[in-house]
Amino acid sequence: MSSRGQRVLRRRAPGRFGPMARGVLLLLGGVLLAAALAALVIRYGLETPRFDEAAWARQVAAQDPAALYAPHRGPQGRFFNPWLPRGHSSWRVLRWWLAPNSLPRLRGRFPPAPRVTNRGGYLHDPAAPDSLTWIGHATYAIQLGGQVVLTDPFFSSRALVVSRLVPPAMAIEELPRRLLVLISHNHYDHLDASSVRALAARGAEFICPLGLGAYLRELGARRVTELDWWQSRRRRGLAITFLPTQHWSRRWGQGYDRTLWGSFLIQGHGRKVFYGGDSGYFAGFREFGRRFGPVDAALIGAGAYAPRWFMHYAHLDPRELVRAAKDLQARLVVPTQWGVLKLGDEPASYPAVVLRRLAGRDPWLRKRLRLLPVGGRLLLGAPAGPAGAGRLDSRD
Repeated sequence: MSSRGQRVLRRRAPGRFGPMARGVLLLLGGVLLAAALAALVIRYGLETPRFDEAAWARQVAAQDPAALYAPHRGPQGRFFNPWLPRGHSSWRVLRWWLAPNSLPRLRGRFPPAPRVTNRGGYLHDPAAPDSLTWIGHATYAIQLGGQVVLTDPFFSSRALVVSRLVPPAMAIEELPRRLLVLISHNHYDHLDASSVRALAARGAEFICPLGLGAYLRELGARRVTELDWWQSRRRRGLAITFLPTQHWSRRWGQGYDRTLWGSFLIQGHGRKVFYGGDSGYFAGFREFGRRFGPVDAALIGAGAYAPRWFMHYAHLDPRELVRAAKDLQARLVVPTQWGVLKLGDEPASYPAVVLRRLAGRDPWLRKRLRLLPVGGRLLLGAPAGPAGAGRLDSRD
């Protein structure tokens, strides 16, 4: 080959296709994707599937509590819920995204969660009374015996693509250093990478599910403990127990169910606080109540429950939240994950509306329900009051 031909080949080597060819390939890819979507729509339609609440309740009631203690990692390394395994369907997700909102009449009618000023000065006081402080979404500062435990820290302006509606109650810099941080699972509204980096730089210690420790270390965490379901560790005078939930895991760079998910029971200084992470309703709540109840406070997720045909497996609706709280024999019911991010078809704050209505008809719930504002502080020694109330104290 001539030297001129070799020079031409060298000039073409870096790119296999020219700009025009790449454009044609992208166009063909788009056409094929559109054709595939059209075929799926033709086959399955976009009509909202019916969901049988009674059949679902019977399915949950039939669950064997013994399965909560069964092996829950398959031969391919994926975790699963042995009492009710479920596969993943990308089409189900796409069908939800493409379908009309299942609650269109609620749009625009309910503002986000209220917010009060709270600089968190009492969190630095080891003599401060036991309390819960809602920083936002699933992030709570739990203060027991002067120790502060932070749940699922999320301080960013968005969770992947979902924008935050209410700012966090306080900045990470206003929190004490060397916090004990609990991570329930790897979804973006529960494991926020920038928040983990900032907390790790301030000496935080992390307790997380199996398989998630390596990622936390990549983010800068130095003190990390992984737990399997039913395992416990003692930290700073507190016993931290990791418990099952009916959920799943997925994150960019981490395949489906490659890391575990769960909830936490925090015990110490005469208190028991349950933090539920994300979960559908399942036999675990009854078992937790049998083994550990009553609990002083149950922090249970309230949002992202609609549409039910899609969300029921992994999230509680308000009625199921109440059932779970009763299973746990909760003295205080503190709903989490409402009013800050819109993750389901329902408006972000609508779960609180439904829970207030339920409390109006249920004396048990009316005595125990505490719907905090973002920044609200609930003193655990406070006497029971009307629904939505509690001794709130947001002063420094």
